[in-house]
Amino acid sequence: MGAKNWKLFYLKDLFSVEKGKRLTVANRIDGNIPFVTAGHENSGISSFIGNEDLKIYENSITIDMFAEAFFRNYSFCCDDNIHVLTPKEDIDKYVSLFIVAVINSGNSNWDYGKQYRLKTFERHQIMLPVNGEENPDYEFMSNFMKEIEKQQISKYEDYLNNLKSSNLGGGGSLSNLDSVEWKEFFINDLFTISSGKRLTKANMETGDTPFIGATSVNNGITNFVNNINESLDSNVLGVNYNGSVVESFYHPYECLFSDDVKRFHLKDYPDNKYVLLFFKTIILKQKEKYMFGYKFNAERMKKQIIIVPVNDEGNPDYTFMEQYMINIEIILLEKILKYIKNN
Repeated sequence: MGAKNWKLFYLKDLFSVEKGKRLTVANRIDGNIPFVTAGHENSGISSFIGNEDLKIYENSITIDMFAEAFFRNYSFCCDDNIHVLTPKEDIDKYVSLFIVAVINSGNSNWDYGKQYRLKTFERHQIMLPVNGEENPDYEFMSNFMKEIEKQQISKYEDYLNNLKSSNLGGGGSLSNLDSVEWKEFFINDLFTISSGKRLTKANMETGDTPFIGATSVNNGITNFVNNINESLDSNVLGVNYNGSVVESFYHPYECLFSDDVKRFHLKDYPDNKYVLLFFKTIILKQKEKYMFGYKFNAERMKKQIIIVPVNDEGNPDYTFMEQYMINIEIILLEKILKYIKNN
């Protein structure tokens, strides 16, 4: 990309723009059409509606009030915080994805206090590679993104094949959960539970280490810091006892933990991505119990009973858990790769 000439273009010269229509939660009718609102989670899709008075868009770029851009190659409706960009020239999905990446590289200038609106669109410029006529080089953009996709597909195919050929993988064939025996255990019988460490925003130093807070999104990551303390950990299950209580996430990377998050390590089995993810699902079954001011504190965590698959000796069947989660991953990867190749 460095060898190409680049030039600034106004978005308004490349795209026409429309705003969506306000639709309150109370007036949304359940249906099958994705309804897009502002936000990054779930690509901004907040619900699926059946309202017939909203315009349906497709194969468009959207920009929300925080300048977060997405390419949507499906039919959707959106609210009035969403700007829908329709290209003035025929471009393929790969060009749209390239332009979305460029837009998102500069979207840190917008937040609740400085929102992206129609006037913003009118003056919004982006830098794009150009051809010999100084026009956007759509062919280059398309080929560049196709090569990125090709590399990603190859990477995931290799990963998928390694999973399928592993000793524990069953090639994507799920065992019946009713075919194994289940038994009650105290969490404390299976895990050592360690505390996080309080770190206030005022004392956070900006850096590259993920900081895990009591949230339910972004794999628990609420910041990136340069601080170091005794909560530094990796290959661990982080379980919230405040905030989004009982939510838990697996962290293979080194990270720091808030004092609102406990760290779970297996006592009698090597910590393992797949086993810990299996336990994440089991522990999450307790969420409703602790939703209304009944804190999931350290003592209650230790005494909380969970039901776990066991082997013939009545011990936790970690091999079964690992195999089961590997096969779930195989099934999901196959679906994702099929979708990418067909779309």
